[in-house]
Amino acid sequence: MAYRIYLAILLSTVAFTVFSQETSVPAPPDYKRIEAGTLNLSSKYYYPHLFKRYIEGDSTLNLDDYRHLYYGFVFDDRYKPLEQTPYADSIALTLQQNIDPRGISPELYASLERQLCGALEDEPFNMSYLNLMTYISQMKGDLERAGQYSRKLNMVKSAITSSGTGLSKDSPWHVLYRSDESDMLNSLGARSTRRMYVTFDVEYFHLPVKNNGHRGYYFNNGMIYSKGAKKESPSKPRFEFNPKYNPRSSKQLRNINY
Repeated sequence: MAYRIYLAILLSTVAFTVFSQETSVPAPPDYKRIEAGTLNLSSKYYYPHLFKRYIEGDSTLNLDDYRHLYYGFVFDDRYKPLEQTPYADSIALTLQQNIDPRGISPELYASLERQLCGALEDEPFNMSYLNLMTYISQMKGDLERAGQYSRKLNMVKSAITSSGTGLSKDSPWHVLYRSDESDMLNSLGARSTRRMYVTFDVEYFHLPVKNNGHRGYYFNNGMIYSKGAKKESPSKPRFEFNPKYNPRSSKQLRNINY
């Protein structure tokens, strides 16, 4: 998508949020525990109440709350990881109209905001959309709103990084969408041109150039395929071309201070 060009630089500036006391070390999501908490009306994690606080930009939500928000979305009827929001194409087409090499043209803000709001109703934790809303709000001078979206983006990212180290097949980062994999890599300033499945659920992204001393990162995307798709288990690891790799990404928006 065209908007990926803008994400590599914007997301790479987002710092990791320190783990909260509730989740002091990386641990995979306990979906049974999360489901029990988010469906229990008397629980502080009851999903309708927790999600309402998220939408309102409640800054008191901590990492444990975000782990229940992000991974608890699996049990929401809106979670359809194999379907793309109808707004995705509109967002890409709008960004294709951009003629400003330094960033997004201000005349596109209104259309993008409308489309992004619709997209976030379908995929409320999509880091690409949160990032674009942060950028637009900041450029419009609405710093309070930009701060809310920025915090959401940071905390979603932290929820994912709290699920593992990302450095081995036994401690992968657990994601709910394939786009989360590319967004996480973009946020680290890492580009993968090859990837392979090392287990049925765990995918390894190999980096041609080391990132923070690491040659690659592991993601568990098994939840995506547990929602109905069938995927053959490979007999041995196999590398695949990454269609989301964009060699021009690092050359875009270099003059923007974000």
